[in-house]
Amino acid sequence: MRLLAFGESFVAGAGDPDHLGWVGRALRGRRAVTLYNLGIRGATTTKLAGLWRGEAQARLSDEEPCRIVFSFGVNDTWEEAGAARVAPAQSLLNARAMLSEAGALCPVLLVGPPPVPDAGRQARIAALNENLRQLCASLQVPFIDVFQPLAADGPWIAEAAAWDGAHPGAEGYQRMAELVAAHPAWRSLTLAD
Repeated sequence: MRLLAFGESFVAGAGDPDHLGWVGRALRGRRAVTLYNLGIRGATTTKLAGLWRGEAQARLSDEEPCRIVFSFGVNDTWEEAGAARVAPAQSLLNARAMLSEAGALCPVLLVGPPPVPDAGRQARIAALNENLRQLCASLQVPFIDVFQPLAADGPWIAEAAAWDGAHPGAEGYQRMAELVAAHPAWRSLTLAD
C-alpha cells in the first residue's frame, strides 16, 4: 500500500532527532506500507492546496492501494502584521477543496493540528481544530483530534518550548504517533489489524 502524507513541518517531523516524526512512528513495523512523507516546513493550507494534487498524481498507482493523509493548520494561525497568515474562512475553503478532491481519488484522512506552547496561538489552533472537525463530519472524512490530548501532554509542550517554541522532539512525536496509531480511522486507512 502507498500512503501519501501531506502537511506542514509536523508531518515532516521537524525537531525530531530520529527524523521519523509522528508519521514514521505511527507506521513503525509496517513494511508493506510505502510512505511518501510530503510534509513541508512553513506550508500553509493555501500552499498545500496549490501543490498536493501534482505531487499525489506522481505517486498514485493502479497497481496497489493508495491512501492520503493530511495534517495542517498550525502555519495558517501564525500572525503577520496583526492578522493570521491565512484567514480562518480561507483555511476551511482550502481544507474542503483538498479533502474533497483527494477523496475522489482514494481514501483520505485528516489529522488535526497539534498545539504549540503559546497561549495566543493555542486559542486560534483550538478554534481551527474544531472547525476542521465539523468540516470533516460534513464531508464524511475521518478526523483524528490530537490537539486536546497533546495540549495537556507534558512531553509535547515541554519539548516544543525547549527547542523552537513549536516542534517537539522524539518523545513528543512518539506521543502523537501513539494517539494516531490507536485511532480506528488510522487503522482502517492503513489496513492495520
